[in-house]
Amino acid sequence: MLIEKPLNNGDTVTVKLTSGEELLATYKGFNDEKNLVVEKPATISATPDGKMGIIPWMMTSTKEEVVLNSNTVVTFAPTVDEIAKSYKQSVTNIKLV
Repeated sequence: MLIEKPLNNGDTVTVKLTSGEELLATYKGFNDEKNLVVEKPATISATPDGKMGIIPWMMTSTKEEVVLNSNTVVTFAPTVDEIAKSYKQSVTNIKLV
């Protein structure tokens, strides 16, 4: 039996929404209304040269912490390490080695 460790505040998660969108974000937890709270949500998009890039989910918002209504979240889980590393580099501008 595989035992998974619980998510911690600050972990990188992948969130699947009812719209079909998939987000990368920093997990913050749940608020009093049981809605998922994340920070710096982003999504993956194709770049002009055909590669994949990480872009902000809400392009014009200055708010870093976002509350996702529980009715719109299908599931969320820890992000694959390689993608999580790229996400962290993208949102912090810190190069991880």
